[in-house]
Amino acid sequence: MKKVLLTSTALILSAGVAAAEVTVGGNGRMGVVYYEDITAAGTAEEMSFSSRLRIAFAASGQTDGGLTFGGGIRADNAAAGANGLAGSVFVSGAFGKLTMGDIDSAAEKAVGDVSGVGFSGMTNNGLLVANNGSPWGGDVNETAYLTGGDDEGALYEYSFGDVSVYASAGQPQSGNDELSAGVKYSAGGYSVGLGYEDKDGIGSHTIIGGSATFGAATVKANYGQSDLDVAAADFEQYAISLDYVFGATTVTGFYRVFDFDAAGLADTEFVGLGASYDLGGGAALKGGIVNVDTDGLPSQMRADFGITMNF
Repeated sequence: MKKVLLTSTALILSAGVAAAEVTVGGNGRMGVVYYEDITAAGTAEEMSFSSRLRIAFAASGQTDGGLTFGGGIRADNAAAGANGLAGSVFVSGAFGKLTMGDIDSAAEKAVGDVSGVGFSGMTNNGLLVANNGSPWGGDVNETAYLTGGDDEGALYEYSFGDVSVYASAGQPQSGNDELSAGVKYSAGGYSVGLGYEDKDGIGSHTIIGGSATFGAATVKANYGQSDLDVAAADFEQYAISLDYVFGATTVTGFYRVFDFDAAGLADTEFVGLGASYDLGGGAALKGGIVNVDTDGLPSQMRADFGITMNF
């Protein structure tokens, strides 16, 4: 995100602060999306325009003693930032980094997701029947995590050498307190991460993943297994992606499976292929196609093409 200084001396505080600044940036996208929608009447096709603009603010400062502090939030989430449900604030120093607000869980920080395709994320956008999209409503390439999300939480990070450790806790509005821990090792184009999370009244989830870069190619993969309080809803998930870069073009493919351990709940398989072309200056052309295959339903295709912008 390209940073632009909003103020100068007006933002330099006098109470023990060496320097402080506020920056603004953002991102946008525009294009067309195509979905096949499964309804009681059969399969319906829908194509529509899709556009979005998000403006984001970031603030940072440093005390005379070397303590760094700051935060960030999107303009559209400003109201929720007043009670910690959006945006985040942090302090960091030799002790590590502590962040509060709308945070990723420790497990997600350690493992993350495989690469996706297209410019829109291929989310279900309310067009698909229940349980026929990415579980928990994320983009179709995104791994399902039990913790983190849009509720207030706290995340601690500490790195030593090539190793990073994470710990997080959350107090969701639903009342299901959550805890998570993770560790990640990264060196020489390779990384491997392990995460564990537990949600009160829901259950636990363990996940491992990693990535490796070989010249122009990057491979990412992960595998997760749950132990839920409702055994019939236990699941396993796994995914792999490949990114290959040549010049300004990146070609991406991914395969992801979300598999319930018991009958009666539909398993879903995602296969995606796409490409992006870097236009320079923060803009890129992106397009992709994803096939969604859910047990008991006809397979569906999703596709998009458009331009993304980073400011």
